[in-house]
Parts: sequence; C-alpha cells; structure tokens
Amino acid sequence: MNIGIDIDDTITETTKLANAILHSDYKDLNISDYHELNKNDFTKFCKRHTPEIQKYMILKDGVLEVLNRFKDEGKKIYIITARGSKRMDFLIPITLDFLKNNNIPYDDIIFKQERKGDACKKLKIDVFIDDKESVLDEIKEKNASIRTIRFLNKPEESKHESIRSWFQISLK
Repeated sequence: MNIGIDIDDTITETTKLANAILHSDYKDLNISDYHELNKNDFTKFCKRHTPEIQKYMILKDGVLEVLNRFKDEGKKIYIITARGSKRMDFLIPITLDFLKNNNIPYDDIIFKQERKGDACKKLKIDVFIDDKESVLDEIKEKNASIRTIRFLNKPEESKHESIRSWFQISLK
C-alpha cells in the first residue's frame, strides 16, 4: 500500500505555532488566525516567520506511532508537499532537517507540489491524508479510486472521510 501524506497541519501543528507568533508579535490585530490577514500582511508575515515556523513546529499527537506502524506493516510512505514552491526553496533543507530530527519515517518526499493529484497518480498512491478539502478534491478529480482522508483541525464538515486524531486511521 502506498500512502501519501501532507506535512503542514497534517503531520505537524503548523497553524497553532503560526498563530502563537501572530498573537505574540501582533497584539494590536483583532484576528484569531493568521490566515485571516489581508494578502499583503499575510505575505509579510510569512516572509518574516516561515523559517522559524517550519523549524520549530511540533508533531501532532500519535503521528510517530502511526507512521512507524505503517512502516512495520510494509506500507510505503510518500510525503507530498507544496513546500519549496514560489521561490521558497530555502524550506527544502529546513524540512529535511525537521523530518530527520523528529524521526519521521518516510520512503520519499516530493517537494513543490501545489497540485498533488499528478504526484499521487505517478506514485500510485492508494490513500492520501491532508488537512485541505481543496487538495483532496483535486486528488479525487485526478483519480477517483484514491482513498482521501481529511485531517480536521477544527470542527467542520467535509465530503471526504475525516479524522481528528492519527489514532483514528485504520488502513487495511
């Protein structure tokens, strides 16, 4: 079985760290999530804080246990990420260091994948796990037979199979 997995807000708690920085450094803003920044402020925030965010993210509970179990079961793990896109190549070595330093098991990592459906098709992915509805929609458009699982980080609806914890994933 080939499993495709996103990093940000799927393996890691990226948004939690970004929002902690937002609330610490930008106390005068009356917003709860950095995604609510206007386009110009969002770009400035990301340019200033992305290396720090990417380097110091924490893992989601259970991710190591579940990914190690997948490896023990002989499953192939492919990390498919948009990191490195849009002149953000500096994130590639930061990401590789993060994965190594946190003992994240994987067979291959594919960077610069803003549209992940083609990579899933090429790698013959059976299951893809991501936090974004639009990414899973695009993957399903490319190959309807791929099982899509959405990692929900807040209560909301999804047309994809949804989980709120790595311990909820059952792959057979």
